[in-house]
Amino acid sequence: MLTDSNNDLPGSLEEFGLSKYEARAYLTMTGKGSLAASEIAYYANLPRTKIYQTIKKLEKKRLAVISKQKPLICSAIPPEEAFAEIVNLHERRVKNMRKIIDRLQKLNDEGQRPKGSEERRYFILDANSALEKIGSLIAGSRSSISATLDPWGLRLISQCKTSLVKAVTSGVRARFILGPQCIGSENLSQLPEAIDLRTDEVSSNLIIIDATHMISVDSSNGKAALFSLTDSFGALHSRNFEEAWGRAGELKYLLGTEPLVAAKAVELARIVENGLSLTMLEYSVSGKDMPAELVQDIDEKYGLKISEMSSGEVMDLIDSALKISCLGSLKHDRSNNILSLQSKVESKHVLPWALVLGSYFRHAGNEPRIMQHGKNAHLVHLRLSKPIA
Repeated sequence: MLTDSNNDLPGSLEEFGLSKYEARAYLTMTGKGSLAASEIAYYANLPRTKIYQTIKKLEKKRLAVISKQKPLICSAIPPEEAFAEIVNLHERRVKNMRKIIDRLQKLNDEGQRPKGSEERRYFILDANSALEKIGSLIAGSRSSISATLDPWGLRLISQCKTSLVKAVTSGVRARFILGPQCIGSENLSQLPEAIDLRTDEVSSNLIIIDATHMISVDSSNGKAALFSLTDSFGALHSRNFEEAWGRAGELKYLLGTEPLVAAKAVELARIVENGLSLTMLEYSVSGKDMPAELVQDIDEKYGLKISEMSSGEVMDLIDSALKISCLGSLKHDRSNNILSLQSKVESKHVLPWALVLGSYFRHAGNEPRIMQHGKNAHLVHLRLSKPIA
């Protein structure tokens, strides 16, 4: 029986998507260990006519394990293991909400500035002067070079190869975030190997030198604006770059990938980790199978057209996305008809990726079954009902 001190726990578990009967049954098994169905009904004060349906639902939600032989013995999955992914997804959602609030606060702060005021802190450079200035700043750098670059920016900075070699040889840390369109560009071969490269969507060409100077280059005409970063303005841009660097995916695993595939992989990683986080949370909490309609949602909302791809194209796409998202991979065991998804980054799990892949195969008429071993959320297997054509 539940003690008075635990009377509030069933209601709390309902917030995780459990019914009142499921919550009471799970708490009983957690407190008393493995029990027969009739014992669970007795201790949890549940109707005997409902107990088998209740424990079956707990098993489907991966909160309990039922023995295969009679009498049926049911055991609760330890709470830390049972609810870890749910909590992790919820925390990511909260983190995204905080970022939105920060952006709103910045907009509010900008709106509080006196109307009609104007403050200039930059010099305008023509295309030729911009290239010359970038080269001289890089050659004279002492600690760091940070840049976000589209194909135009990559072509521009690759022309500063001599200055880049001088900088990195002197111990300067160089980090570039390149747009997916840069992958496959011949200009990549002009960059010294010591430069750290990552990829993400890039909206502008920004080059920050030693956190003291920043150059913004206009891709339409090559003109640039040179800023002095000696106050909070510089600190803000430095923080923005660090945040972008943390979000960006590893580029070295995509160097041989077609630019179009790389761009889709970057976009899919962003969709799974941000745009679909709430959907993933809801299905993890409810224990429902991810519907085939998920890939249609991705098609309609984000335009990736996953449902129109072949199985091989989708697996290659998710394998590339895993590499840039979590240094992971997707492997296909043809003999056992199993797909294995793995993450090598401690803070990133692969269950959301398994749900997306499972949704694709269900949409294609190949029923998937997700298999996860213990607390290891970094390795998930997907068994398919029939071989991949």
